[in-house]
Amino acid sequence: MFLRKMSYSVNNDTHCPVCRSNKLKEHGAYRGRHASFDSIKRFKCMFCELVFAGPMPSQDKLEQYNSSYFTSAHGGKPQGAATLAFFSGVAKIRQEFLERFLLELGGAAFRILEVGPGPGWFARSWLARHPKTTYYAIETDTSCHKLLGEIGVRLLSDKNISSEEGLFDLVVMTHVLEHVANPVDFLVESTRRLRSGGVLFIEVPCRDWEHKTLDEPHLLFFDKKSMQHLLERIGFEKIQLSYHGQSIEKLRRPSRLARLWSAIRGILIARGVVAPFGRSESGLESHNPLERAAVRPFQAHIQSDNPSWWLRAIACKS
Repeated sequence: MFLRKMSYSVNNDTHCPVCRSNKLKEHGAYRGRHASFDSIKRFKCMFCELVFAGPMPSQDKLEQYNSSYFTSAHGGKPQGAATLAFFSGVAKIRQEFLERFLLELGGAAFRILEVGPGPGWFARSWLARHPKTTYYAIETDTSCHKLLGEIGVRLLSDKNISSEEGLFDLVVMTHVLEHVANPVDFLVESTRRLRSGGVLFIEVPCRDWEHKTLDEPHLLFFDKKSMQHLLERIGFEKIQLSYHGQSIEKLRRPSRLARLWSAIRGILIARGVVAPFGRSESGLESHNPLERAAVRPFQAHIQSDNPSWWLRAIACKS
């Protein structure tokens, strides 16, 4: 793709939202459908390599969009046994990945804050294994609040987080940061009550503009370099970054046979034919057969050396 060098305004200045560099290039048209994303493009920072949308939608537009996020972005909450099994299965994978890191540190998480939990897939999985955890969440989509309350999550607002007594041991945000217009301020505020030595866990899509037909609802498109720069900038250490899932190269150029097999496989699983696809596999031992069948094609349990579907970041507050 031809990239034309240009200066560009983000929230009325000319800087990358992560590193503040003004060395930017136009990266292509922003592909969205909702009116909140009209008249914006993608740009690339030539220093930290973040790709981002601009000019960013106004804060009012983003708040309105996110107040009913699942309806605005996805036409409603996920449904169907296989789809629900996928989200449940991926939550278990993230939890086990995080638990290994906590074990290496020799610590435990008794007080957790999750930012943007949605209907609570990760919270449900965590509380099932660690029922004594005090689990808090900030969720802007109010349609999720009832579900979160039912599983024992205590809801906070971003305005009253600073008044919460005590410090958190762990802050979790999965598939949240890519929706944020100002990631530096957002992470500073979200981790303000994280104790020194506490852990931050982030998962975001990795460069998904390369293999998806729509950019919406994402505003930021991370890879390791931009994520490393962001976490260092806000004072985190012991940073570990890793790729998980199918490689971007395969996602970008799926074979016709692979697409056909994926469609057939989805139909069979939806009709209850799970056994051929739900066999036990390393990294999926705690999953039931339907979860294994739903998760395996996405390879969320497999770590890769190459840029892949998901980027995970885990770090400690200094």
